[in-house]
Amino acid sequence: MRKPDVFLFDEPLSNLDAELRVSMRIEISRLHRDLGNTMIYVTHDQTEAMTLTDRIVILRDGRIEQVGTPRQVYEEPDNTFVAGFIGSPRMNLLKGLWFREGIRVGEAFLPMQALRNEPDNGAEVTFGIRPEHIQIGPETGNGLPAVVEFSEYLGGTCYIYCRLAEGQTVTIESRGHDQPKSGDSIGIFFPPERSFLFDLNGVRMR
Repeated sequence: MRKPDVFLFDEPLSNLDAELRVSMRIEISRLHRDLGNTMIYVTHDQTEAMTLTDRIVILRDGRIEQVGTPRQVYEEPDNTFVAGFIGSPRMNLLKGLWFREGIRVGEAFLPMQALRNEPDNGAEVTFGIRPEHIQIGPETGNGLPAVVEFSEYLGGTCYIYCRLAEGQTVTIESRGHDQPKSGDSIGIFFPPERSFLFDLNGVRMR
C-alpha cells in the first residue's frame, strides 16, 4: 500500500452543495489530523482556505501576494488585494487623502494611528476597515454620515449596506435585534486601532 508524503487537493469540494461541503471540510480536517501528512489544498473558496489550513499562500496571476496563517492574512493583510479577498463580507476599502489630522473621505476626517513613514499631506490613500469593527451611532453624533440602502437580517448577525454622502459604500456587520432599516440616516465610527492604510499602489502602510 502506498504511503505518500504529500497529498494534493485541487478544488475537491467545488461541485458539492453547501451542506455536503461543510461535512467534507470536517472530514478532510480529521484526515489531516489523523495522518499527519503534508497536504497542499488548492481552492478559490476563502472559507475552505481559512478553515482547512495551517498556512495560506495567496496567489494573483501566478505571483505570491502573501503567506501566513489564516489569522495573519485576515488581521494583517499586506495589500488591498489580500484585504479584499480574505473575509466575507470583504474589508471596506475607501478612497481618501492623507492629512496629519486624519484621512479625508469626502468632507469628513477619519482618525488614524501614527505611521512610521507618513506620506505627504494630500497624498492619495486607501482606508480599510473590517465590517465587524465599524460602530453605529446617531446621525447627529461625531460619526461619518451615511444612509442605509439595504440590510440583511441573518438571525444573530445583520449585514448593513450604507452609502456615504460622497458616494462610496460601506458594509457593516452588526449584532442584536435593534438594527437600522433601509432609508435610515446614521453615523458610523471607525476605531483607529482597527483601521488600515494602503498607499496608491495598494501596499499597506505601517
